[in-house]
Amino acid sequence: MMTYQEKRIEVARKNPYHSVNRVVLEQAVDKNYIGVKDVEQIPLDFVKRFIDQGNYVLHTYDAHAWGGRAVDINIKHPVTGNIMSGSSSGTAVNVFCYLNDLGIGTDGGGSVLAPAMSLNLYGMISNLFEETYMQKFKKVSTDGIEFTPSLGFMCRTYPELKAAIDVIMPICFQMPKTVYISTLDNESYPFDVEKIAFPDIFNERMELIRFLKKTLKQCDFLISKEGPIDYEGLGDSIFGSFGDDCKASQRKSGKGLLRVVNMVNATAICVPSSALSTGYLLICESKLEKINCMVTCAEMIKSEPLKMVQRYFSNLDMYD
Repeated sequence: MMTYQEKRIEVARKNPYHSVNRVVLEQAVDKNYIGVKDVEQIPLDFVKRFIDQGNYVLHTYDAHAWGGRAVDINIKHPVTGNIMSGSSSGTAVNVFCYLNDLGIGTDGGGSVLAPAMSLNLYGMISNLFEETYMQKFKKVSTDGIEFTPSLGFMCRTYPELKAAIDVIMPICFQMPKTVYISTLDNESYPFDVEKIAFPDIFNERMELIRFLKKTLKQCDFLISKEGPIDYEGLGDSIFGSFGDDCKASQRKSGKGLLRVVNMVNATAICVPSSALSTGYLLICESKLEKINCMVTCAEMIKSEPLKMVQRYFSNLDMYD
């Protein structure tokens, strides 16, 4: 009888969601499986840091949206059947569907955070990850903004997120002094927050970039409730360029500040809520003491995964 780890390799080779480019693990091992977005921007040294830690093994190289697009017309969302959020789409799907435990991707304008939130995964990006190496890959977004992509990762649970962070940077428990939320946010948080006026987070990116550059200096981190990602509208600049109706649909995509986190060289964590494709986006300056506060508070607002969803997608026998 096949072990669960062997089954994961078998299903990855079957590739039911068209989310795998290639399977590189030939023999099952009892470790956490890694999937990596199949792009040149992810240095092997970054992946190797996880492997050398001893609890991880590289399993798949993952499909992604062509040209870094914000949606992937080739991969379907496993829950809704809609097209997936991009561009680290296959990496997110392979984590959500239990083929992998950790997904590593790149984020220019939401390409890790959006697919992670779309599938109710935890996600993190930071310009501190392999910062010097990533400077080689400056790009221009589909709406004309120059940026350097960041590395990031996604996983199903907070303990998996914390374990991944611990491989990359030293983190300690630290409570924040100042946390900003929007005046429109009526959530009850288990730590002190201060309400401030946010801009319309679904507006053009430049306004949001100015807001974050100014505001992140004044707080330990801020929280933006975002989503549902690409469920009620399509958050894609190319689609949005086809007139007012398409632009209105783009605004309904649920993608707000996650589109500009990387563009201001910030660090962010997305924490899923219990609602589909919705979550909390925690954003801070890329300073270790602020990241400590953010990681500490992310655990305090985590929600339990839905048992029915867990049971269904962890059952890899259904692909027989």
